[in-house]
Amino acid sequence: MPEETAYRKIIHIDMDAFFASVEQRDQPALKGRPVVVGGDSKRSVVAAASYEARKYGVFSAMPMALARQKCPDLVIVPHRFSIYKSVSQQIRSIFHQYTDLVEPLSLDEAYLDVTHNKKNIPSATLIARDIKQRVWEDTNLTCSAGISTNKFIAKVASGLNKPDGLTIIKPSKIEAFLDELPIEKFFGVGKVTAQKMQNLGIFYGSDLKKSAMQELIHHFGKSGKYYYEVCRGIDHREVSPDRIRKSISVERTFEENIYDQQRATQVLSDLCNELGHLLRKVIRREEHYI
Repeated sequence: MPEETAYRKIIHIDMDAFFASVEQRDQPALKGRPVVVGGDSKRSVVAAASYEARKYGVFSAMPMALARQKCPDLVIVPHRFSIYKSVSQQIRSIFHQYTDLVEPLSLDEAYLDVTHNKKNIPSATLIARDIKQRVWEDTNLTCSAGISTNKFIAKVASGLNKPDGLTIIKPSKIEAFLDELPIEKFFGVGKVTAQKMQNLGIFYGSDLKKSAMQELIHHFGKSGKYYYEVCRGIDHREVSPDRIRKSISVERTFEENIYDQQRATQVLSDLCNELGHLLRKVIRREEHYI
């Protein structure tokens, strides 16, 4: 196979500040303002933050109380998950016009394998540009795209030039790109792991590449093999439309801590019943496809 066609063509599409952008789209008065989606109680956390809010250091998963401290003019909007899900389905229908190899990661991001695509477009870059344009025309929302030969690099690339970005990492550029990539930009390396790596003298991909696999496994457990491979651009994972769900959960946040054992037991019982109901729905849905 000629070198130029020997690689898979993987696109990672990531909507830009999805929940917050939907709210700004639907409520024009919110455009240009620091908006977060989430609850307004003292125990609430930020579900999504607009780019205007991010300038103040407000990000998703941050306690709402801290977000308010960072941005006194913060606009808090309650979530509308049914709307976000509907828009997400609209976006995925666009993806499926190009390929059936679509692997959603959440409502706002997905991998696409366009090596062989329905429109017979030879360039993944042209496909990504097409998709971005279609998403904008159909939803009035922007997204960012990362394009490369595997899922890991495409995922990292999509986050580099947000919002409304398009980043291509060609095969000949992968080694240099990963060598110069700060370790905290590696997908799968969180704050705690990044700090641990930096304590070991690992600051960039080139530093990570100097470590033997067994050394990384010693420090990071089974993730060590993953780090060893991805810093070398190795990621053989396929884009899987039928990705197996690995977890399911329910939760409830309370304004105040619960210290009464009887009430705590009742809450736990209610959550167990809710989880059981959800599990039965999932099982019935899976049986329908078997």
